[in-house]
Amino acid sequence: MSNPIARDLSEHVVPLRPDTSCADVFARLLAETEIMHIPVVCGDRPVGLVSRQDFMLVYVRMYGRELYGRQPVSSLMNTHPVIVDAEASCEDIGTALFSNETHSPLQGYIVTEHGRYFGLGSAATLMLATADMLAARADELERQRQRAEAASESKSQFLASMSHELRTPLNAIIGFADLMRLQLLGPMTPTRYHEYAQDIHGSGIHLLAMINELLDMAKIESGHFELHEDEVDLALLGNEVLRMMRQSIQIARVTLRIDIRAALPQIRADEQQVRRVLVNLLSNAIKFTPAGGVITLAAHENEAGGLEMSVSDTGIGIPADKLDKVLEPFEQIENSFTRTRAGTGLGLPLVKAMVEIHGGTLHISSELGRGTCVCVALPPERTIRQKSVAA
Repeated sequence: MSNPIARDLSEHVVPLRPDTSCADVFARLLAETEIMHIPVVCGDRPVGLVSRQDFMLVYVRMYGRELYGRQPVSSLMNTHPVIVDAEASCEDIGTALFSNETHSPLQGYIVTEHGRYFGLGSAATLMLATADMLAARADELERQRQRAEAASESKSQFLASMSHELRTPLNAIIGFADLMRLQLLGPMTPTRYHEYAQDIHGSGIHLLAMINELLDMAKIESGHFELHEDEVDLALLGNEVLRMMRQSIQIARVTLRIDIRAALPQIRADEQQVRRVLVNLLSNAIKFTPAGGVITLAAHENEAGGLEMSVSDTGIGIPADKLDKVLEPFEQIENSFTRTRAGTGLGLPLVKAMVEIHGGTLHISSELGRGTCVCVALPPERTIRQKSVAA
């Protein structure tokens, strides 16, 4: 209820007629302890309002002395008042007041210390203290939100800066290692040095890929990532990625199936990022599919006119309660299989971010021990329709 009006805030209370006797009103107030006010209506027109406190004070002043003047106070007191310990919190007091069906919260409560009377508390004072406490908490939450945003911005700037600083010397290491492993300046002796150069080159390539992922995530989080759009043929791009991944597929000893529909329309997208999406999805599928498993790459036009790409596997699967977690940056689902697979935990979050920058969506369905399917859908406005040529 964003903008409530008087109708929304009102409750229906059975009204009194102007000729209702005070004795009947008194009896009703005693019977309906939750009612604080009763309207007086003549026909359907309001003519007055009876307030519990004012009515009771006047009624008691007029008739109370005659009725109860000689009786002890115990005959009129509430025998089950709310009693709270002096160390009770505002939340505990509120719970005690409003959960007691035989007690009106407006009657207040008694405070004791070590079981002895200490003082009296009122609902009004409690509500004021609670309001102040909630306001203080809201201010603290706002300060924490601002600190978190500032920390996130600093983290993104730090990652972007460090990624640039690391890539320059790392590219030099990779270049010199490549020069040595190819033995362009002559054979290396002893031969073990050649193996070392290959290890340095492979480790450098892996580290550079991780740094690129960190840099891209930092750019996305800071809102500085730009798309370089062009017309992309998804079928050609998919076949290109498959050629790139062929060796990894052979090493993993998994079977690859392709279901890319013929005559797919082209899309307007950042070709490099779409390629990375496919590479990441296939790499994940290869990484988490044991030998003998099957990986399927599919692409087709959906009913809405957009394009869908999916990578499914018969791998280890993801627990249902972890599906959202794998889309969070740096999160990895640990088990005996994944502990042997290195990575930053940025693969799927980066894919999701890249797809969303293109206006698309990513959906994961998985069953533990049966496999996973990641589906990427690009919107119809990304699809390029060929104009028909006039005869």
